[in-house]
Amino acid sequence: MKKVVIPVILLLLQCYVVVYGREWLGLDGNPAVLFILFLLVPLYYLSVLKKGEAPMPVKPSVSNVLTGGILGLAALACTIPSLDKLFAEYNDPGKLSDVMTQLNALYERYAAGKFPYYPIEDYSWHPYPVYMPLNWLPLALSHIFHFDNRWVGALAMIVANGIWGIYVWRNKVNVIVKLLAISLPLFILIFYISYARMDVGVSMETLIAAYYMILAIGLLQKNIYMITIGLILCLLSRYTFVFWLPLFAIVYWQNIPRKTNIMMWGAVLLAVVVLYIIPFYMKDPTILKEGILYHNNCAVEEWDGYGEPPISYTFVPGIYFASYFKNLLPGNTPEQIYIMRVIQGSLMILLNIIGIVYYQRNKTRVDYSFYTLLMLFVFIMIFYMFSPLLYKYYHILTLSVSAMLCGAIMLSRNRETTP
Repeated sequence: MKKVVIPVILLLLQCYVVVYGREWLGLDGNPAVLFILFLLVPLYYLSVLKKGEAPMPVKPSVSNVLTGGILGLAALACTIPSLDKLFAEYNDPGKLSDVMTQLNALYERYAAGKFPYYPIEDYSWHPYPVYMPLNWLPLALSHIFHFDNRWVGALAMIVANGIWGIYVWRNKVNVIVKLLAISLPLFILIFYISYARMDVGVSMETLIAAYYMILAIGLLQKNIYMITIGLILCLLSRYTFVFWLPLFAIVYWQNIPRKTNIMMWGAVLLAVVVLYIIPFYMKDPTILKEGILYHNNCAVEEWDGYGEPPISYTFVPGIYFASYFKNLLPGNTPEQIYIMRVIQGSLMILLNIIGIVYYQRNKTRVDYSFYTLLMLFVFIMIFYMFSPLLYKYYHILTLSVSAMLCGAIMLSRNRETTP
């Protein structure tokens, strides 16, 4: 029983601490507890991999594809009525956050034949749009079919969970285990809809979470086509994804044929050139620098606080370590932000070194593809926890990848070894 219960409990605790833990643990305790809970999942999965346990999906049949897909879709589709009420409650997200305003402006400018990357005039502070193309291009669906933009992300996550359901149902494990594994992403949305409603109402982080779910499923299936699609989706939606790529590239170069590697990276490079470099970066090479500069300025303002007495609102939930560093780092606020960026970047480099060295020493004991998924979660978690600016909705992504790992643990530990 513990083979099922432990990963479920870990994921539920992560969800609870992200959205509600501040009231339980306080500002000083919550970030540390959340970090430990996040870290327990990859450590648990690593112990499972070292024992030689791993998911063993059978060859897909029409019946298990249909059953798994329908159950996966249904698991998240049941949140549609709640999301509909939530979107109606926050029917003008632009009054509370500039996220949806930025995304919508980027798409509308592009659709009108304009270069989209320049400051947004809707607000007095003129935010510079920081979002990559695959974060806002999918809004074409909502504009063409005239529905709320936020449904693009929600529907993407529902579809991703349908793909997850197909993968889960192919594994030779107990039906109860399959149903629980399929439902894991549902727990995340339920927690957010129940306790962090505004974070779902003013963002489209569900779209990014869906991209990472697709990549995670590809890594679990060792499906090079799905991995390639996942790489493109993730890379062209959030550029912080690049920090994990060196480790992934080295591990995969050692384990799959050269021709396959070249085809995969060729497709990724082509997508980056066609979807980002030619239409946007070549027209204005400063857009990446301006986006990062704007994000850093936002961090400075957040650390200085708003109102009197000043309040740093992203510190209040206790979902990352910035509140610790604000009290510990020397210098004024811009200097503190710079030091934290250096710490964050150094940790990314260190993770690559540790991750590659560990794999080289344990490659005969640890499956290469599952290991890269494990490390993907570690990179995301460390990057976010040590970020100078993090909103609660960002952790929809962290928790979604955690759900994939928890599901993989359940499938690994409960697999049927008999034919």
